[in-house]
Amino acid sequence: MPDLRVRFPKPCDEKWDAMTPAGCARICARCDTPVHDLSRYSIGEAEALLRREPGACVRALIRGDGSVALKPGRRGDARRMVIAVAASASLLVSGAPAMAKKDRPPGAIAGTIDTFGIPMRIKATATNGRTYRSKVKRNGSFRIRDLPSGTYSITFVPRCGDRLTIENVEVGAGETILPKVDSEVGCITVGMLRIEEARG
Repeated sequence: MPDLRVRFPKPCDEKWDAMTPAGCARICARCDTPVHDLSRYSIGEAEALLRREPGACVRALIRGDGSVALKPGRRGDARRMVIAVAASASLLVSGAPAMAKKDRPPGAIAGTIDTFGIPMRIKATATNGRTYRSKVKRNGSFRIRDLPSGTYSITFVPRCGDRLTIENVEVGAGETILPKVDSEVGCITVGMLRIEEARG
């Protein structure tokens, strides 16, 4: 059977520990909504919940491979719940030169990375210690503009979980092509969850 594909259209910043316990869920005081802990649901139970309550709020541990940690289900049920994203798992960069303004450095770094629905920022640190920052978009794309030529350390900073750093990235007078990198994002996310695609 195919994996159950889901999407986090609305992650939020509410703290699980501050919510009031209510069975397998907790009640969010801000919106008076039950938040379901998916680690207490099997794949079948989680799918039934999301079909019964489209846009249900959940607490989910998202592993580095994009799968959601669930309770073991029936023997032989090898399906997983995975976060559906449009971006590639590797960093891919256009080779086209950056269109910089006349008074700004022409260097740039751009590409895509799997975020699995987790908000993420990117930081470029030059050898002189100066930093340049940008946000990674929801679809995983990013761009840091106006970089002087030089060598940079590139760090992806998720809202929670481990940072991912690429060392010795050379930037010239255009966009830089980065090597293929696997994302190791993994953290607990709270928010609305929807089924993206499910077959069988």
